[in-house]
Amino acid sequence: MPDRPAPGRHRVIDRPTDPNSGLNRRQVLTLGSLAVAAVAAKTTLGSALASAAPAAGAKWPAHKAGKIYLGASGPNLDALLAKVGPTGLRRTYYKWSGGTGETRNITKDHAANRLPWISFKPASTAAGGWAAIASGRYDADIRARARRYATYSKPVIVTFNHEPHNDNTGTPADFAKAWTRIHDVMANETNLKNVISVPIIGDWCFNPTNKNGHPEGFITEAVLDRCHFLGVDLYQNKGGDGYAVRLGRILAWLDARGHSDKMVGLGETGATNGFGSPTAVQWWTASWAWAAAHTNRITAISYFNSTSGGLKQNWALTESAAKLAAYKASLTSATACRL
Repeated sequence: MPDRPAPGRHRVIDRPTDPNSGLNRRQVLTLGSLAVAAVAAKTTLGSALASAAPAAGAKWPAHKAGKIYLGASGPNLDALLAKVGPTGLRRTYYKWSGGTGETRNITKDHAANRLPWISFKPASTAAGGWAAIASGRYDADIRARARRYATYSKPVIVTFNHEPHNDNTGTPADFAKAWTRIHDVMANETNLKNVISVPIIGDWCFNPTNKNGHPEGFITEAVLDRCHFLGVDLYQNKGGDGYAVRLGRILAWLDARGHSDKMVGLGETGATNGFGSPTAVQWWTASWAWAAAHTNRITAISYFNSTSGGLKQNWALTESAAKLAAYKASLTSATACRL
């Protein structure tokens, strides 16, 4: 197969000029001079905004070969840190206009050497919301977002509309076009400085028993070509299969599409005693051990440490002392890393 472009290097085409503008020769010459100046300014700006090259052996900015960023999401980070110590990653969620909250939390994460993994919803979550973004209607907002990320001191994993298969904002194709539009506009604006561009889809979409899964509808070739790695949400279920089976299935899916170099990160994961056997400790310990043995493909894991939202199962790490201890053992292992 031909070489694929490196993740994060797609650029949107510059906005075209009007071929019927009717400019005279002096106007054309004047605009030509301005264009030369603009290109020079853009070149200088591009150099200033260039993202730092990944370290040797790294597959994406901030990636550490042989390591996994392990962290969590949840309503009370300080309480968790008091129990387990420093984490390497934090997952947080925002609305389209949630830039102030994003900046506050990202800045706090960077100061603590945590890798932030944020996600945000479209401006409208109603039907047509993805199509509106794909049309270019929100390009100014996207450029402003890219500029904001470029001001941070370290990278941030950026996810647009995690688990789109659970929303009614448009068709799978609409989502893929909106995702790529956001990626490309940010690439054109700041060369993705500090941006690690990652979509997230639920692992249920890859389960062969799910006849309506069709992950390729959302994670199209255009998305795969652009993303730095693929994000997946995966929780323990009553079937009992862990990472070995379920992430193994997703890696095989990537391999079959010619993306055997593409890594996978877990935007949400959780274990519970609610299913009986295996216990939460058994499921988590086996899953983490498998991930630690596959750091060539598994790169980041965020535990969903919450009991909010009327959930049917108790995913919180404090469900039992043994569960908390198992997570802490993973967090303090040689595989877990921080920024």
